[in-house]
Amino acid sequence: MRKILLATTALAGIAFAGAAQAASPLTVNLGGDVDFLAANYAAQDHGVAGKSTNRDFESLYGLNFDISGKSNSGVNYGGVVSLSNAPDISNLFGYLNQSSPYLSAGYIYMSGAFGKLQLGDSHGATDIAVGTPTAGEGQVFGRYIDFLNTTTFAKNFVAGIDGTDHSTNVTYFTPKVGNENNKVQLGFSYVPQFYNYGSSAVNNNTNSAGAGSLLATGNDLSPYHDVVKGVVAYEGKFAPVAVKASGNVITGSSNAIGSDGGWMVNAPTGAPVSSFTSWGLGAQAAAEGFTLGGGYTDMGRYDTVAGQNKDQHTYSAGLTYDFSKASVGVSYLGGEGYSNLLASSAAGGTGSSANYIKEFNSYGAGGSYTWAPGLTSNLDGVYFDQKSDASVENKGYVLLVSQKLTF
Repeated sequence: MRKILLATTALAGIAFAGAAQAASPLTVNLGGDVDFLAANYAAQDHGVAGKSTNRDFESLYGLNFDISGKSNSGVNYGGVVSLSNAPDISNLFGYLNQSSPYLSAGYIYMSGAFGKLQLGDSHGATDIAVGTPTAGEGQVFGRYIDFLNTTTFAKNFVAGIDGTDHSTNVTYFTPKVGNENNKVQLGFSYVPQFYNYGSSAVNNNTNSAGAGSLLATGNDLSPYHDVVKGVVAYEGKFAPVAVKASGNVITGSSNAIGSDGGWMVNAPTGAPVSSFTSWGLGAQAAAEGFTLGGGYTDMGRYDTVAGQNKDQHTYSAGLTYDFSKASVGVSYLGGEGYSNLLASSAAGGTGSSANYIKEFNSYGAGGSYTWAPGLTSNLDGVYFDQKSDASVENKGYVLLVSQKLTF
């Protein structure tokens, strides 16, 4: 399948490059956002009696450059470049505080009756996957995790497999096929090195930070190679209800290269991850301002090491209501699986039962109000409770408000 994707991409690239000649002038649009967040949060430390309460501010910003044009033959083409300081994969795992912007997306596209070919840094095929509806700052899938400690809270349950992925990839989307009331679209991505993006190329880097470091260059920032994503998405209209649904599969081979390289999910042992295949489903139904939806993901052996063979699942549901200038919603995320970066993992190694979260639950409520075009206030509240096989419990809440400007 990977060879077919590469061959198809090469042929399509040659054909579309020729079709894009003699084009009209390009249009460049600049946009972005600035988001100020204030949070109050409390969490029980892993295995430590008592609670700690904290409050803090966070400032997020991004710039988006959207370039578009149309060839004389009718092919739409262009590119997207996005810069952001929102937490990326390294920040998610607790090793970096992101204060300066980085490349969050950068790709070229060509589209027409043949579908859409996309080349560069992006989420890829999963952009058309259907997720759980939320309001405010994302509730159980939102910015609240920025205020929690990675060594005590399993952020990977919230981020998912490609929630922070903008790897350099080749993606193809088919045209939407069907009639006015029922349409189906497919998407496929090939990623040579997962979580590698921009100028990062494995063969041009060496492991300079030593075993057990997530900051090392080369393979240390690429846990998997030859990752393939496949998505099928459906849109339907059954007046007065609009329906969306999707199914996806993601598979990747481990970049395990021994104790002095590979993706170190557990620094004390330097154990590389296992190859994985995951799949997921999502659906939404919308009518009269209400949107109800949910999703399920079987993560397979994603981000696990040898001997970690228990089930890994997440499941979610959400309900939102939009009216005039405001929106409100409630959401839930639950699951079970491994989180090898918890503090208890260091003490017990990758075989420790404290690594396996047997019960993860989070409940969110939030809303937003638009004061003027581009100016929005958001409110989120999330309560979480997670328990490991070793009866280690971590629970708490995050309350946050934000003022966001989108331009």
